[in-house]
Amino acid sequence: MLKPTPEQSVSASNVISKYLDPTPLELNTELCSRIGAESYVKCEYMSPVRSFKARGALNLVHHLKQLKKVSHLSTASTGNHGAAMSFACRKYGLPLTVGVPVNADKSKVALIRKFGAKLEFLGRDLDETKKIMLQNPAHSETFFIEDGSSSEIVAGTSTIGLEIIEQIEKLDMVLVPVGNGALVGGIGTVIKATDPSIKVIGVQAEEAPCMALSFKAGKPVNTESCNTFATGMAVRVAIPEAVSLISEVVDDMVLVGEREMKQAMGIYYVCTERMLEGAGVAAFAGALKISKEIKGKTICLIATGANLDQSLKQEVIDNFI
Repeated sequence: MLKPTPEQSVSASNVISKYLDPTPLELNTELCSRIGAESYVKCEYMSPVRSFKARGALNLVHHLKQLKKVSHLSTASTGNHGAAMSFACRKYGLPLTVGVPVNADKSKVALIRKFGAKLEFLGRDLDETKKIMLQNPAHSETFFIEDGSSSEIVAGTSTIGLEIIEQIEKLDMVLVPVGNGALVGGIGTVIKATDPSIKVIGVQAEEAPCMALSFKAGKPVNTESCNTFATGMAVRVAIPEAVSLISEVVDDMVLVGEREMKQAMGIYYVCTERMLEGAGVAAFAGALKISKEIKGKTICLIATGANLDQSLKQEVIDNFI
């Protein structure tokens, strides 16, 4: 079961607080005017790994270290999860192998290397990387981490919800980028337990819509491809446990196009002088898309990450500002 209990969320918060401070919640008047709503941004990119993934990784590795039965971990990632696991494993002294797609973002690969994990370049996307690793006998001696199906990782992401509730007195809606569902599942669990009237809206890329399709169908729906530049959301195989959780704690899903995300990256950069990656700005792109529905409301946008290659940053500056 992925849904964290209140006790698990608090326990995760205690673990994570040893290594990370609560992330800032920022109210930018220009962003508010663009959306037409009082829009707070939860800046999850302001962490040692420049993404929210550090939370779940620290909580998971802490629990595995306590078990004293795991000597080597492995995982598949498009980048941010791998960097977070590398960071956490370094803190807890556990060796880690990270498999990434052959076209993984260079900035994210550099972060994985920075924290000391062993890297393997495998497959055309996350799900193919994962499949190759699980079929490789060389990894039989390692403990494989599946990001979207780890209850400890979801408990880690739920701590964002705890901080939001402390930081915002009145809230109508939270918009959350969705890849494999661990983030929106964790945040949604805490938000709905606190106040069921607060809407939880997931935002996914049109080119990688498996979780949005699964949410609509009420069961896992896989896609043939996930050809989005927003690699943090590039998932084509839905994890059943994650689908079950989002069906319980998410009110709706919004799909955003590639151009809409790049336009949102440009606007966010103009307003804040910070460039987010595609997945990192997806909640803002979603808010722009449904601005008529949220006009006048108080919303929270989860800005998940800011790891992007220089070439993408330059493309956004040249074409979307």
